[in-house]
Amino acid sequence: MITKQGRSGRVPPFPMDGIGRAADGVLRYTSLPESVVAMLRRSVERDPHGEAIVEVGGERLEFRTLWERAARVAGGLRAAGVRRGDRVAIHLPNGVPWVTAFFGSQLAGAVAVPVNTRFSPAEVRYVVADCGASYVVEPGAALPDGTPFAVDDLSLGDLAAIFYTSGTTGFPKGALLAHECLLATCENRTRVTGTGKDLALRNLVSVPLFHVTGTCSQLMFTVSRGGTTVIMPAFSVQPFLHAIAEERINIATSVPAIWWLAINQPNFADFDVAGLRHLSYGGAPMAPELVGRVREAFPNARLGNGFGLTETTAIATFLPNEWCELRPETVGFAAPVVEVDLLDV
Repeated sequence: MITKQGRSGRVPPFPMDGIGRAADGVLRYTSLPESVVAMLRRSVERDPHGEAIVEVGGERLEFRTLWERAARVAGGLRAAGVRRGDRVAIHLPNGVPWVTAFFGSQLAGAVAVPVNTRFSPAEVRYVVADCGASYVVEPGAALPDGTPFAVDDLSLGDLAAIFYTSGTTGFPKGALLAHECLLATCENRTRVTGTGKDLALRNLVSVPLFHVTGTCSQLMFTVSRGGTTVIMPAFSVQPFLHAIAEERINIATSVPAIWWLAINQPNFADFDVAGLRHLSYGGAPMAPELVGRVREAFPNARLGNGFGLTETTAIATFLPNEWCELRPETVGFAAPVVEVDLLDV
């Protein structure tokens, strides 16, 4: 791993302005929104009629509509007895209902608990019981609905979500993520990929939203920038390529196997992928030969390799475009508010 700060003494490859070391010794951004709710409100006020969410084959929501629907979900949760800090388990597939349930739980002041739709019934029951969910949003059931409601006094240190990870033995473990964690990832994603304010984001989410990659480094990052999040309900390679072309996607993230599958489609040349400007991958190493092939297939895209954990709210390190062919075997540099120790073990 190449590290860039902390004990390494290397020159930071990413912008480091607006960062300070807090009293606890942790590097933090100094000008994040107060909460996820404040972030969403800012994006809505900035462009209420901008396209916020697109479900491939389904609905399209403006930012104003996203806020209104989420506020009604929040009101419904409150009417059902959910109070500030209560856990709301979201056991839904990718799509508009998932997004409105997630933001609705935030507007209610509750803690969102995305539930892996691939879990067995026993694992689902375990997660719901382990987090102490006060409300479970189930597939096929109507979303909570009530008088619009939104809290206005959440802070960065308040708990926002619990994502369960199966990276260890035994039952899944819940990672507690504060509002600051989610919002810092939005800023990290902006800085490590170099997506400046001049790019009107159209981000394709082909990974599950019950993972931090889909929710934090894609959905929330795009919402925070006032861009459009295009969500695939389930992955299939031909709809994936159609979405890139037809939805004018300019940023996308997936695992190396998906990019390999995409460029090896017999009809790949039939798709207009010239608009893709940022292409990132992670979750597994990408072979140097495949890095070169992906670069040729998407000639206008800057590549990047991301590495992270549920506990780090997705991005911990990132290998930027200029290094992808030079050092493709690495996971890159520490993100701006991440410090890395290198140990010989």
